[in-house]
Amino acid sequence: MSSTTKAPVGRPRRYDEESVLEALTALFWRQGYTQTSMADIVETSGVHKPSLYRTFGSKEELFTKVLHRYLDQRMSMFTDLIEGVGEGAGAVHRFLEAFEADSLSERGRDGCLMVMASNELRGRLPGYDFATDYRGRMREVLGLLVARATPDADAALAATRTDLLTTCLLGLHVILRSGAGAEEVHRYLAALHATVDTW
Repeated sequence: MSSTTKAPVGRPRRYDEESVLEALTALFWRQGYTQTSMADIVETSGVHKPSLYRTFGSKEELFTKVLHRYLDQRMSMFTDLIEGVGEGAGAVHRFLEAFEADSLSERGRDGCLMVMASNELRGRLPGYDFATDYRGRMREVLGLLVARATPDADAALAATRTDLLTTCLLGLHVILRSGAGAEEVHRYLAALHATVDTW
């Protein structure tokens, strides 16, 4: 009489994926992709290497998940902020004020993870051109702000203003990451405010 053998059931996960990704986002943001080893990832996450590979894949695949998650959160934050700043040119001023406050916060001083990774990895991971994705989504969200601020502008002018805001804010993230002080950051944003006053 033959007996059937059941395949062993894997042990249930004892960790929350979101919590792990949150911790690893902070790690990559602090150290960069290249300087972060698998040993660092294991130590920070508290998850054994085999479990990490089973759940997230290779280091590149894990970082891709981190970047997708970060980008979704970042764009959601900007969209929510834009929804709350009202309309007219004052909306852009209020958005820039909120951007400055966030930039000078403890976490904001590290700049933007997407910009940092773009500089380090030339904007690409296997299967994910994240820099192009980021710029496109950033431009799309800021286009909503420009439309609320200047609803009567023709399409070409609105596109130019959106490009200007996108370029300046992306550049500011590089400046923040390089350690610029609050006074310098405020000066650059004041220049943007002055430009918006001419719209």
